[in-house]
Amino acid sequence: MEGVPLLVLGNKNDIEGSLQEKGLIEAMDLNSIKDRTVACYSISCKNNVNIENVMKWLSNIKTK
Repeated sequence: MEGVPLLVLGNKNDIEGSLQEKGLIEAMDLNSIKDRTVACYSISCKNNVNIENVMKWLSNIKTK
């Protein structure tokens, strides 16, 4: 999967106790991935939180 961009979305950030970006990154050890672009967002589809940032990231990502 070298070079393939990875997008991690943590949905349900509107629920108390949900992991935010930092917690997701730590729990999934995303900082250890060095061979591709990685993005992580805590989102809420229900409340439309961070969806615009995800769409912006997707529209700007360059693939090999």
